Amino acid sequence: MCGRYALIDSKKVFATFTLLNKMKQTGQVFEELPRYNASPMQHLPVFAVRKEELVAERMQWWLIPHWSKDGKPSFSSFNAKAETLDQSRLFAPYFKGSRCLVPADAFYEWQRVTTTHDVRGKPKKVEEKHPICIRMKDEFPFMFAGLFSVWKDPEGKEHPTYTIITTEPNELMAPIHNRMPVILPEEHCEQWLDREYKDTDHLKTLLVPYPAKKLKAYRVSPLVSNPRNDVPQCLEEVEE
Repeated sequence: MCGRYALIDSKKVFATFTLLNKMKQTGQVFEELPRYNASPMQHLPVFAVRKEELVAERMQWWLIPHWSKDGKPSFSSFNAKAETLDQSRLFAPYFKGSRCLVPADAFYEWQRVTTTHDVRGKPKKVEEKHPICIRMKDEFPFMFAGLFSVWKDPEGKEHPTYTIITTEPNELMAPIHNRMPVILPEEHCEQWLDREYKDTDHLKTLLVPYPAKKLKAYRVSPLVSNPRNDVPQCLEEVEE
């Protein structure tokens, strides 16, 4: 699962990914950065090909299918499982032709840990959830693999939404959570964005765990557990 992430500096994203040099002007897409605690249902920057041009656009993080009657979320769709994308009635159409990239600097996951507390003089085992931040060792930004949909309201106004694809965990993530978001290396990003490329069998081979040796994970403050806390302290390491 991926239910929170951080995106700090758009200039660093553009400097890191050369394919973004092909983009046209992005306008106000990044005006609300930095975001230290982005959460589902918020509108966040996404890269996608729209009307045959690579653009950056703010989309709602919770995919609403184009065939929705009211444009409201009726089931969990902020994440999509890589293993079943091509079999899913919801996600398969977007996997074939509406793929996107979601820039991020870090993501968060909650690790279940059993600890022992002294309760009235007796030891008692208690399960706690410790928030963990995962990011690149060099702290460079990266791209999640995503899918997007455009729902139109009765007046014809477009409402773009997206989901982040998850896969099985790598060695770093396995002790933390049983899923992790798909991070795409830059050499695969252009093909992923190509809406004319329909070979989903090949595309599924890209949806694999990112190499653990390139990532780091550390415990952060419980502040991140509340999405209203969108502050730099969310990213700061705390003592175990």
